[in-house]
Amino acid sequence: MNELEIQIQKYYEDFKRDFNRGNFPAVFELIDDHNSKDNLKKQEHFLGTFAIFYTPVRYKPEIMMIGNNPSWFDKDNGNKGYRIVKELMKSPPNDNSYLVHNHVYANRMQDIFSRVGRIDLLKNCVGMNRWWLQTGAENASWNKACKAYSQNLNQSLYEYCETRTREIISLIKPKVALLVGAKAQKLLPQETYLGVDIRHVSYPLGGGITLLEQELREIIKLSRVR
Repeated sequence: MNELEIQIQKYYEDFKRDFNRGNFPAVFELIDDHNSKDNLKKQEHFLGTFAIFYTPVRYKPEIMMIGNNPSWFDKDNGNKGYRIVKELMKSPPNDNSYLVHNHVYANRMQDIFSRVGRIDLLKNCVGMNRWWLQTGAENASWNKACKAYSQNLNQSLYEYCETRTREIISLIKPKVALLVGAKAQKLLPQETYLGVDIRHVSYPLGGGITLLEQELREIIKLSRVR
């Protein structure tokens, strides 16, 4: 591993150590509740899983793409999705999840970048989330639990992930970081952050798909994305 990969791998090891029932009891209550259900939907599986990166790690990519948190990694097969996320818990993947996995977000991003004529940007981007825990459909209960303060760590799970995501941006040093959707945009304001152009863009759902296409075209032009 190169120096950047070594630094990134430490975030995985630290999270595996820190993400436990003693630090985040309210989160683990929700995980236990989900995992006790008899009838999961076709795309669902047991929780307690996480994903930090969706792509290989690169230094100074043209684009870094940051979403809110992981949903399901296969929209049709929960068992397959579970196998995928168990691998993603170990380290950044060798393959780009936006291109090789059958999840809704990936399919939409492929469509949008293809419309723009820059599927190469999706292929070579660095992708992750501001909040690493996989929850499936997020709701008020998850939001409350992830805001709960950990006495051991002196921060909530949201704060834990967001602080480290900002650190990772400073290590990766992309030309442009796209914060996709309103929830991801809580991470940073739309400004220059440590030399990185932070851009707020639409979430690819409904009318947001066309909006995101338009925003990408503008960003590529104005930020001189190659």
